[in-house]
Amino acid sequence: MHPFSPDSGVVPLKPYEPGHIDDPPDPPPVADGQLTLDELLVELHEEERRRSAITPPGRRLLHRVLTGLLEAYTGRRPLAQLTAWLDPPLHRRLRATVPGNDRPRYVLRNIHVCRPAEEALELCGTATAPTRACAVTARFEHGVHGWLCVSFSVLEPG
Repeated sequence: MHPFSPDSGVVPLKPYEPGHIDDPPDPPPVADGQLTLDELLVELHEEERRRSAITPPGRRLLHRVLTGLLEAYTGRRPLAQLTAWLDPPLHRRLRATVPGNDRPRYVLRNIHVCRPAEEALELCGTATAPTRACAVTARFEHGVHGWLCVSFSVLEPG
């Protein structure tokens, strides 16, 4: 029996080579005002360069600022020392909050930093006192004056 016989069910293939195109076709004309893919990619790369130009403060610096905010919250540090880091509405709110004598001295143990947008940083951390622990949150935003804390809260146990 021959391997390429109709009885075996195997039929030889005809040799085939795809045709060669000497000159690629011209791209279709672009309508006035329409972006091409190349222009879009250039714009995306430029936007990415601009966005990556905003460097956030280092983790240690954020930890120190959050510790300072926590100390100001408990009345152990003057709020004026943190003015350069605070958004004016937050500064007014913190200044209006009178720290009570019953607030324990917290020590900031750890922080977690998240960057939900190029111009924003969100922090959360754990602060401990001899008899309790609490959560601390803050949000920093980048603006014309650099990185400023726009939100700060201490979530104490009820």
